[in-house]
Amino acid sequence: MPQSVLKSTINSKLKEIWGFDTLRHFQEAPVSNLTSGKDVIALLPTGGGKSLCFQLPALVRGGLCIVVSPLISLMEDQTNQLKLLGARAAYLSGDRKNIDRILNNARVGGLEFLYLSPERLKDPLFLAQAQKLDVRTIAIDEAHCISHWGHDFRPEFRNINILKSYYPKASLGAYTATATAEVLTDIATHLSIGNDCIHTYSTRRHNLEFEVSTWGDTEEEVLLLALQLKGSGLVYVKTRNEADRWSARLSSAGLSATSFHAGLEKNIKQKRQRDWIVGRTTIMACTSAFGMGIDKPDVRWVLHVGAPANIESYVQEAGRAGRDGKPSRCVLFQGERDLIKSESRMKEMFPPLITIQNIYQSISNQGTVAIGDTPEQPTKMDLKESAKRAECTTSEAKSALAFLNNAGHIELISNPRSSFGTVKWLGGRNRVIHETTHPTDMLAAHLMRIGLDMQPISTSAKQLGIELGITEHITETALRTLDAQGRVEWMPQAAEHEIAWPSARINAKKITLPTSVYAERRDAADRKWSAIQDFISTDSCRSAQLDAYFCEEPKPPCGVCDNCTWEPDETQNQLLHLLKNRHPEGIDAFNLIRNFKAGHKRLVSQILRILLDEGRIRTNGTVVYVISPNE
Repeated sequence: MPQSVLKSTINSKLKEIWGFDTLRHFQEAPVSNLTSGKDVIALLPTGGGKSLCFQLPALVRGGLCIVVSPLISLMEDQTNQLKLLGARAAYLSGDRKNIDRILNNARVGGLEFLYLSPERLKDPLFLAQAQKLDVRTIAIDEAHCISHWGHDFRPEFRNINILKSYYPKASLGAYTATATAEVLTDIATHLSIGNDCIHTYSTRRHNLEFEVSTWGDTEEEVLLLALQLKGSGLVYVKTRNEADRWSARLSSAGLSATSFHAGLEKNIKQKRQRDWIVGRTTIMACTSAFGMGIDKPDVRWVLHVGAPANIESYVQEAGRAGRDGKPSRCVLFQGERDLIKSESRMKEMFPPLITIQNIYQSISNQGTVAIGDTPEQPTKMDLKESAKRAECTTSEAKSALAFLNNAGHIELISNPRSSFGTVKWLGGRNRVIHETTHPTDMLAAHLMRIGLDMQPISTSAKQLGIELGITEHITETALRTLDAQGRVEWMPQAAEHEIAWPSARINAKKITLPTSVYAERRDAADRKWSAIQDFISTDSCRSAQLDAYFCEEPKPPCGVCDNCTWEPDETQNQLLHLLKNRHPEGIDAFNLIRNFKAGHKRLVSQILRILLDEGRIRTNGTVVYVISPNE
């Protein structure tokens, strides 16, 4: 198709579906390339319309577009937006019946967009229908997940090449807002995309005002700033408990706030997200689980309680502010305690080899798996018990499991069905049981013997099966039968982890991890942590610091960050003016410093120290006075 015709077709579809007359300048090349059948990689700024860069070409090309995306919430949000635009879209989730229905709809041409996670590429239900689909476009959202060096690396993303083998005539686009040159190269190599089809644009957002505060008590300073700020905002924290605690604290201060994290039930998450997007709730206290792909243009501020693990995460989270192009503040708080806690978490992400070996041994012990055995049934694992036996934290135990999984020593099973729980005999002390070889009768007699006090017993179907000499599966069935008959009360507990054995169990002391699985990733994490600490400590333009991290061409200072707007002489004059004219009777030093921007407070405190040393001010406890000429 001639370029003039191609451009006209693209603009016509853009106007028809989105109502826009033209694309943004950085969208033009990726859209044109993908529409004309070329594979592309695009690094675009946060809020820069990445989704449109594959949705528009897909609609022009026709057929089905498969979108590989890392999060259910992201898929759900984008499919809903497409439906509002009149496009036919769905995402693969739910039970077998629902997945079959969606795939059948896609097969007969009922869908234009099919969103799925990378894990679905190995799902037998998808594989059975895959080659019957008229796929003409493939899109990879958050493509940095492909790279070993990406901040959210997902090994399953490395399976995406299978789609190219199924649909060799389809054009493929990979999109991200947070990728270094190293990550882009890795993505291009893995997807076999040439340099001429890699489009990179500045990640700088001129309306974002970056600040870093390392002064005062973080919790107090965050709360005081949140009380001053207007409009919709986000408060990013590290853990689920912190999100709930900050929600309660902000609410008790009279602010409209709620929390969001992965531990909430789906319907609660949906309601809270919807309330925040439409403005019924003003502030969302959240973990990194919130915000990816959320289309809310009027976020006026983003606060971080402690630094994220890397620059990429910070840019992604802070970049949720000001997508309408209006000035917005991004303030990162990091006190001494925050730094210590963050560095402790970093260490827990890479536990020593002895801890990883001990966790492997604990799994083996819990499953009674001998050296050389390859159990057919998964091993159910109590994480807290394993951590206790390995003398490590549960966070270290989780990290150890991930490394063992990535190295192929074990296979983690998501959302396992547990046979752990408590069982209480309800049949009475003197009930006559006709013992037979039927598993239900055998189990009833056994439970009556060991549960005469009729108190709940912590056990598992596997353990009871061992005691009776029957299989775990049969024991589970017998437990459910007795519970249905009212003879026992069986309360299964959801297993946090279940472990499959891809190969024979080995001596824990012989467990090793490939360099690519552990050492290289630890070194990369250390470099990324150092980079964000450099961002925090720099006295140069913060936007320029971010430009340098993403290997962009040097640009002029932003003029709006805390470092660009710092004027020591003007600040000194302002301090003296406040003390002479507004607070001649003295003022608490902390309240005085709080008259200035969050990112300037540490430097303001240093100027106060200089004025004190020069004898131009005096103190009485924490109260500061200006020294009059007569003193």
